[in-house]
Amino acid sequence: MNLEGALAAARQGRLYPSVILHGRDAAERQQAALALARTLLCEEPPEARPCGVCRHCRRIVWPGGGAGGSKSEAPFHPDFQVLERDLKTSTSVDATRELLRTAQVSPFEARGQVFVIGSAETLSGEAANALLKNLEEPHTSAPRHFLLLAPAAMDLLPTLRSRSLAVFLGPAEAVDPAVLEPLAQAFAAAVARHAASGAAIYLLTAAEALAAAGGWEDPRAGRPWATAAAAVVRSLAIAPVAVPAARRARLALAEALLGGPAMRLRGVNAERILEGLVARYLAAGAPGS
Repeated sequence: MNLEGALAAARQGRLYPSVILHGRDAAERQQAALALARTLLCEEPPEARPCGVCRHCRRIVWPGGGAGGSKSEAPFHPDFQVLERDLKTSTSVDATRELLRTAQVSPFEARGQVFVIGSAETLSGEAANALLKNLEEPHTSAPRHFLLLAPAAMDLLPTLRSRSLAVFLGPAEAVDPAVLEPLAQAFAAAVARHAASGAAIYLLTAAEALAAAGGWEDPRAGRPWATAAAAVVRSLAIAPVAVPAARRARLALAEALLGGPAMRLRGVNAERILEGLVARYLAAGAPGS
């Protein structure tokens, strides 16, 4: 389902209690969550939701001024709660349980409640299980919705995915060709040298070429990993690979790079991850690898 379909279901009171908002970037996922929350809690007739001006819509903003909120105004709605990652690498079970305690009481002002998990892909195992228990025991007296935000639905546990409606917001913004081309050229050249000589130094050079994508400061950022993966795929067009096994290894590397953010959140340095993945998939040394 897309966002427009989810908004229509929310207006009609048919939206699934748990919704995964995935795709695009973090800011767009936050905006989508706000739009859904306002639609669910707006006091206007269904066809006019969200009105954007009622006492509910005006107070549903992202904490800290993000995604449409204003830090100076600091509005607050007791029936709209956001849980953001509280630890360096994860969203803890303690923070999750604190949010869920609010979900055990009836709405304070609106006809329902909306709870947003800002980085659902970082939920610890215990936190995910605590959330799962609440999804399995829906509120009986008033509508209660959980919005799980993540770069990809597959980043969440299968048990959470099976009990949620996935709403795809669209792919991340395309990589700028002006940025992509030099990365792919440098990567292709390093891999060709490794294939010709078998010298491991060229695998490090290939990893360094991908590291030039930049943007690694934020361990949660998916953009640099997507750029690196795109550069690997582009390298196949720059220097076609004749050996099928080598081509498969290159594509497998690109796929593995997309999982980089999960490894960063475990505290591993981005450069070390790049070096490890390049070595793992391309170290066979077959001609054309």
